[in-house]
Amino acid sequence: MRDIITAATASGHVVIVGRGGQVLLADKRDVRREGLDTEAARRRVQAKDQARTRYMQTQYRSQHEDPHLYDLVINTAVLDLDSAVDQICLALQGKASRLSVPVEQLGPAAGLAPYPGKAADFRVPGQPSS
Repeated sequence: MRDIITAATASGHVVIVGRGGQVLLADKRDVRREGLDTEAARRRVQAKDQARTRYMQTQYRSQHEDPHLYDLVINTAVLDLDSAVDQICLALQGKASRLSVPVEQLGPAAGLAPYPGKAADFRVPGQPSS
């Protein structure tokens, strides 16, 4: 798996979800790759944030901070991951119960039974069980 992730990141534009990517790629942060010092990185992040704000204002006449644009906002500095997931599930169940759309029109996962455990219970294909 390590070789696959390393090869994928060498190609450029990829998203690594799980699989230990945060460990394997810890030394490949954009700031380091681009040779930015802390202050230059801070300026770049601020410039990107300002550009996104301008985009929302000019294209949609909206502020991305407007809580009315979101179904749910979770402060993960306050809640742990399991609690955040629980809140998301509750919110989705509540929202789904208010939809007047037939289940078959809600999407491919609608009506399926929940996973039988936490995500940590799933094995990576081809890897031995721990």
